[in-house]
Amino acid sequence: MEKRYKIGLFFVLVLIAVLLVILMWKRHTMDGFPKEDSLVGQENSNGGAGETDDSAPKSAEELYQVQKMNVLTTCDTVCIYENIDKKDGSVSMAEEALPVKYIGLNREELETMLAQDSLAPTLEEKQKGFKSQHLELFSADKIKVLRIYDTTQGTTGFYIMEVNGEICVFEHDKETLYFKTGLHAESLPAEVRHELKEGKFMDSELQVYHFIESYSS
Repeated sequence: MEKRYKIGLFFVLVLIAVLLVILMWKRHTMDGFPKEDSLVGQENSNGGAGETDDSAPKSAEELYQVQKMNVLTTCDTVCIYENIDKKDGSVSMAEEALPVKYIGLNREELETMLAQDSLAPTLEEKQKGFKSQHLELFSADKIKVLRIYDTTQGTTGFYIMEVNGEICVFEHDKETLYFKTGLHAESLPAEVRHELKEGKFMDSELQVYHFIESYSS
């Protein structure tokens, strides 16, 4: 009888031990997964999957880009030109009021307009030997433009001028007669005669001949 009792007690203890092992294994398995409440909390704190937080601090580059777009030139912006002559490396500075067409522009817009003006300089700038320009300094208070000239290139071209009522073509120095056109000032429109008083510059002989043909009878 005592022997049976000991055997039965042994099996009961074994069964209890097995149950304890199973319970501990299940508990360990459940602890390996995050609870549903914690998942919800994470999603709320992150603003939801795939969403970005607009309040997050921007990088230095992003802040620079935003600042660059917001700064605009005004009528009070000072324009400084630094002129360099490639012929001898001489440098001259000039401070002027900002041209109207450059007012209200951000840095990128101003750089674009300066590049466009470089491709189509005025006649006066061409006569000075203008080559190119680019923006060196930009702020709402002041801009600085570097302009490159080459006066060695000013040794070509022609001037059409009026001499004693006759239209003549001179070389670039305005003194050496190239040839007489045979045209008379009185046969030209008033605005053209006004231009010829100081000399009308032409880049090439082809332009000279086109001008003469335009007013020849």
